[in-house]
Amino acid sequence: MHRFGLAARCAWLTLAKWRATPRILTLLVVIVAFLTYHTHSLVRFAAAEGQPLAPWIFPHLLTPAMLLVSGAFTLLLFADAPFMDRHTPFVIVRSGRLPWLYGQFLYILTASLLYTLVLALGSILVLLPRLDLRNDWGLILKTLAGDSGAGRRHGLVLTVFISDLIVRQFSPLQAMLIGMGLFWLTTVFTGLVIFTVNLATRSSAGLFAAGGLIAMTYFAGIQGRFVFGDAIRFFTPLSWASMHNISWQDAGSLAILTQIGPAFAVGSQAAASLLLVFLANIVFLRQDLEIKGGQLHE
Repeated sequence: MHRFGLAARCAWLTLAKWRATPRILTLLVVIVAFLTYHTHSLVRFAAAEGQPLAPWIFPHLLTPAMLLVSGAFTLLLFADAPFMDRHTPFVIVRSGRLPWLYGQFLYILTASLLYTLVLALGSILVLLPRLDLRNDWGLILKTLAGDSGAGRRHGLVLTVFISDLIVRQFSPLQAMLIGMGLFWLTTVFTGLVIFTVNLATRSSAGLFAAGGLIAMTYFAGIQGRFVFGDAIRFFTPLSWASMHNISWQDAGSLAILTQIGPAFAVGSQAAASLLLVFLANIVFLRQDLEIKGGQLHE
């Protein structure tokens, strides 16, 4: 229990650095600006139809293009991994190696959750003034789920695509919670990739590794599935952040080979994240505490 308290304190110290860096404020502004731009045509469509907008668009946002953008935001969020500065050696001496390391894991969990909440809440607030808080998909989202080209009758090209499957199979609250959970888990995995690779290489190689995964996700969603089939999604775990890329229907035994089920997506990412935690433990315990320019050296 004492060790967990130390880890929580180390996580808080890392989180408190947000107040001193313009990077987080910049990220927040860019997220709000992008969501406003991305949903503008949807808000205009609701106004043209004279109907309010239900707030439950987050589960529908994560198309391949949006996954690319949100992935770039994740890179910016964890750009300073492994979160070391000139004070880190003294913090580690006072808390111990493992509590500090587990504190960084806890920070990644917390930062990923806050990022997910900002995106979800932001996707609601940008719908003002057409927003209508109701526990229902609403006429506009149901209309677009049934006819993705409905915007053309008002001369609008919609950039938010409403999934008919999600609307039919889930309640709004269910879809929001599942969508946020999948996105949070994927963000945690991405953060751990950046953290572990940066820690092991004492460089920014983790950003390139995560960037490669993000690029593969975009390729799989745009061209890859037409060239290699749906099986390519097994090699793009970041695409599992989107409910669009998960098979929610009971697939037959043969179809399982080409479809990603929710249990597989959650279990695989959780297992991969735990593996990264294990690798980071091994790497960090073999490094000394000398820091030059914010990086560990042996």
